[in-house]
Amino acid sequence: MTADPTSVVEQYLAVVADLHASPDDLAALVHPDARFTERPNRIAPGGRRRDAACARAAFVHSRALLSENRLDVHEHVVAGERVVTRATWTGVLAIDAGPVPAGTEMRAECCMVFTVRDGQIHEQDNYDCYHPVEVPAAVA
Repeated sequence: MTADPTSVVEQYLAVVADLHASPDDLAALVHPDARFTERPNRIAPGGRRRDAACARAAFVHSRALLSENRLDVHEHVVAGERVVTRATWTGVLAIDAGPVPAGTEMRAECCMVFTVRDGQIHEQDNYDCYHPVEVPAAVA
């Protein structure tokens, strides 16, 4: 019996949002041949493409970058092994990120298009729309 694609996506998003989840937790849900595409946005103006190993490294990096991480799923639309998910991401920086100081809350409206194969995430295509971030003026 094949895994329900929506259930796989929900498990995957729960691991991604959990700052205490391990890279092995992620690996169990990501197909070894997975491809991840982040369309151009405020954080990655040129977009990004990652394979499973690069996605794992980004997952580990996010654990150092964020003190809080939350994904609020609004809906899933399913067609076979494809799941389109609309969600709001909220994160709080644990460390300074360029001119943006630690403690700053960041938010993005996200549309994620997943392909699930063999009970794992095989493809993820992200369209993230980040809210403006207020950076405090430097103290003189």
